[in-house]
Amino acid sequence: MIINHILLDEPELEFGDGGKHIDPRLGLVRHGPLQPFPGDRISIGVIGTAETVEGFERWIDRLKSAIPGSSEKQPNLFPPFPGLGNNNPFRCPFDVAPTTRRVLPVRDIGQIVGLGKHADAVNAAATLFSDEATAMLEASDKPDVIVTALPFDLIMRVVNDVVADGEDDAAERDDNPIDFRDLLKARALHLQKPTQLAWPTLWDDHARIPRKLRNTQRRVQDPASRAWNFLNALFYKAGRAPWRLPRPEDQLKTSFIGIGFYRDRSGQRLLTSTAQMFDERGRGLILRGGRACTDKGDLHPYLDRADAYDLVRRSLKAYQAQHHHAPARVIIMKTSRFQPKEADGIEQALSEANISYRDLVWISESAPVTMFREGDYPPLRGQLISFGRDALLFTRGSVPYYRTYPGLRVPRPLFIRPYSKDTPVADVAKEILALTKMSWNSTQFDGALPITIRAARQVGKVLKHVPVGQKEATEYPYYM
Repeated sequence: MIINHILLDEPELEFGDGGKHIDPRLGLVRHGPLQPFPGDRISIGVIGTAETVEGFERWIDRLKSAIPGSSEKQPNLFPPFPGLGNNNPFRCPFDVAPTTRRVLPVRDIGQIVGLGKHADAVNAAATLFSDEATAMLEASDKPDVIVTALPFDLIMRVVNDVVADGEDDAAERDDNPIDFRDLLKARALHLQKPTQLAWPTLWDDHARIPRKLRNTQRRVQDPASRAWNFLNALFYKAGRAPWRLPRPEDQLKTSFIGIGFYRDRSGQRLLTSTAQMFDERGRGLILRGGRACTDKGDLHPYLDRADAYDLVRRSLKAYQAQHHHAPARVIIMKTSRFQPKEADGIEQALSEANISYRDLVWISESAPVTMFREGDYPPLRGQLISFGRDALLFTRGSVPYYRTYPGLRVPRPLFIRPYSKDTPVADVAKEILALTKMSWNSTQFDGALPITIRAARQVGKVLKHVPVGQKEATEYPYYM
């Protein structure tokens, strides 16, 4: 077997006025966002206690001025935030209007904290915040995005990684606890307004996550990084595009489809979600598929032929409605292997739509082999090792631009295994690497998964709380 070893270039992103750069933050500073609008502003609604609403508003006001970076040795990894003044990287202000703030009584929070069962507390908190969001949107001045500013005592009661008093007994413990974030997103889907959770560690540099939280790996970012990441997420959720993937003139119009699977709240039904990337701007369509099947080991979920056909047919129909033409190429990504009948259903839908080029790609996060680099640092991000039809791709690893490896653990490569393909595996790997940069919750560009897979996974976590038959929101910002 011939083994080829190459290093892929770090993909560029396109910003305002056609400007390009590999780094989202420097690209925004130099060129501005992809879609600036004269006189534009991002209106933020805030729900929280008097203390958290005030803390968040004070932080937004603070962001008018620059925030220095946190490392002189790694200035590209921890750059300064230039502020929302004259050098505003988003080219528009962010503000909270008096009519788009809802202050919760401390008594209401105390009642939720005092509930005995975790599930009851999470449900009550999600209901409280979704009801307040509904009331906010009944006013004439509607925000672009709603921030839920959580107080620490509520975080400790409803966040999944809480060790709650009185629940140490195994008989009392819920083996499948409800995630507050996911439930709140599900409850808010009908509002057609994206939501964003915020903790006091966002606006208070001295706040610390209580030790009672199990998840010790949740780190508080430096102040400049918090500003970059939070504002970029708000900008995208407000319907703007910070950047996109450049498209050469000779490149085929491509639809990227990621298929993910999730179990409903009962744990009995394995269902399907998809995140379809309409275009290089990252606009996506969310579709819910039918009930999935599993192999004997219950490790590789897949769709039966009819459901696979229906899911892809609806995806192509949605693409056609958006662009008024069919794509020339479709690439479908899964984190489980394709089954022959499943692939047959997909191929039938693609053939009926006259799709000329198609790639069905299994992307595994558990590669059977890996590679090590001589010295103290992991392999470089973009390292590609191909052997036959398959390949290993390091989407995480040492980044020369950052002068370090930004991760905490030894990075694992993605195992790329095409089921069928019209595109060379190296070109597919380049697209996967580029799609890791289309996550708008972070402005650090070395994401592990392509947005198609990441989004389908996030969507599934929310859809598990939406009853089958209830219409789901179709735009990705409502789920992220």
